[in-house]
Amino acid sequence: MRSSFPKLHVFLGAGGVGKTTLSASFALSLASSGKKVGLLSIDPAKRLQSALGVSNLSERGVLIPLGNNSKGELRAAVLQIGESLSRWVEEKGMPADKQAKLFENPYFSALAEKMASATDTLAAIRIAEWVEQYPDVEELVIDTAPGIHAIDFISKPEKIMAFLDGKLVEWLKWFVGGAQEKQSFFARALKTGARKIIEGLALVGGRNFLINFGEFLTMLDDVFITAIKRLKYSQKWLQDENTQFILVSSIREDAVFVTKELGRILKYMGMNPKLAIINRAFPLHLKNEISFNDFIKNENSLIDSEKLLSNYLANYIMTQQKIFHELINYAEIVIEVPISASLDRENELRLSDLTSLGDVIRKEMR
Repeated sequence: MRSSFPKLHVFLGAGGVGKTTLSASFALSLASSGKKVGLLSIDPAKRLQSALGVSNLSERGVLIPLGNNSKGELRAAVLQIGESLSRWVEEKGMPADKQAKLFENPYFSALAEKMASATDTLAAIRIAEWVEQYPDVEELVIDTAPGIHAIDFISKPEKIMAFLDGKLVEWLKWFVGGAQEKQSFFARALKTGARKIIEGLALVGGRNFLINFGEFLTMLDDVFITAIKRLKYSQKWLQDENTQFILVSSIREDAVFVTKELGRILKYMGMNPKLAIINRAFPLHLKNEISFNDFIKNENSLIDSEKLLSNYLANYIMTQQKIFHELINYAEIVIEVPISASLDRENELRLSDLTSLGDVIRKEMR
């Protein structure tokens, strides 16, 4: 694994704020500028697949044709931890019969199912693996799942390491396969103590439970060792001074709350967000238009339907300004990205539209 880190950009925000579109546009802009870029979506979006011109974004990653003669490269993938787990086992060169036994183990199925619903927590393993798969990657963009729980991706690598490298895991492995090995005095003393705990567990779950679970852990030993190595790498990568966290909000009370909470947690962890984006904002250039300001201010001369629109626009702008000043406390830079009709329609998005939007964000990140 590389000793240095590619530049990491992590997009976080509430659901429905356009985070996936913005992260894709930013990745496209980087690639169009000549960079070798990875885009990993922790929150799969079919609309993103359509925007990127592919029918299916795989877990392994696919190259996205840029079509602009750029020397850059964009490889996009969707995180599917259950599929990743099976692939990690296969890549360890485990014999076919042993693989079959592992995949039939009830705890492997349970783990795969549980991992599939906890992608944020285990995404740190996958981003480190990205560097192993594509060592020439220069920038990696992460589109996290919506909501505050996306912070698990950043805050929990050490908790997973503690489990994978924990004493109970080692004891259970020994319980299944290590009893016949010659042991040192210290090891025998340790395992004498461990036996009491394991025997207690056996009373609760039965001996077969421990045997099945212990066999499962033993067969996954190499996978766990690699996972710990990757988690340590990701932990340092996330804390690297060049890693950038981008908060995405919109003109919605719930979205602003999530954005502020994410910013607060990141600051508490010493990871100050680089940028906060107010997406689908009122277009800045219209604020200074004389005719528009006359429309907003001269409501006495308007008919009822025009007054409703005038009041709506005035309140929208006032709320947007309020949000802007609130988010200044949570990020180094706050920008407003206006509503774009070409990006908000349900039809297929165009790469050129996305790239242009990404250029706006990238300009602020320099």
